[in-house]
Amino acid sequence: YHWYTLAAEKRMLDSPRLGAVFCNSNMVKEEVRRHFGLAEAKLRVIYSGVDLVAFHPDLRRTWRGRKRGELGIADAAMVFLFVGSGFRRKGLPQLLRALGGVRDAHLVVVGADKDLPRLRRAAEQAKLSGRVHFTGGQDDVKPWYGMADCFVLPSLYDPFPNAALEAMACGLPLITSLQCGAAEFVESGVEGYVCRDPLDVVELARCLNLAAAPGQAQRMGAAARSKVEPYGLAGMAQRLTRLYADLLQTKS
Repeated sequence: YHWYTLAAEKRMLDSPRLGAVFCNSNMVKEEVRRHFGLAEAKLRVIYSGVDLVAFHPDLRRTWRGRKRGELGIADAAMVFLFVGSGFRRKGLPQLLRALGGVRDAHLVVVGADKDLPRLRRAAEQAKLSGRVHFTGGQDDVKPWYGMADCFVLPSLYDPFPNAALEAMACGLPLITSLQCGAAEFVESGVEGYVCRDPLDVVELARCLNLAAAPGQAQRMGAAARSKVEPYGLAGMAQRLTRLYADLLQTKS
């Protein structure tokens, strides 16, 4: 199947009819350029859009106390949030290990994955079960953004996860890796932190501790919201429309 997929991609990208390839991050753009040798002019970066009304810092007012109460987490506690499936690719195993180096912080894991039982046991063996909360898959993730202080996604590889944009739109700083396209939205210490190596547990723990410093998550969260405000759904639609108009003009 993978050989078939690679061959189909190559046929498409080698086609003389190809007008453009739009990529959802510069990381993906560079990968396509490097692996397929496409001209720079054919590669367009159009970031995904986010619903800036549905995903908003005001979610904190409704959900912070309610969801923390359900999980037995104090209002003053530092809460990191992980959202997604594909736990191993998105870096959850090393995040659990890194949490052991962050005093009193909690981690909420939202998502379903076949590795969930194994990682739950790993948290128990590391004596973290009182600070790690697995919610399973959720139909609506907005309440979980509203109850958290910081979003963490130390992915081994991720083109540009929608969850990162949603979290930032909700006023959460982002801790991620250079192997995640969302790192392009983060200047370390401003909108969050970027780990160079997603497998470096010590570096990840350092970033978690920096984010847990008094007032730091709130300050970076405000910057994160400002960073994504130009990337609403209407703006994404306009950028796509301009790309299609340019391609039609070129063909004519």
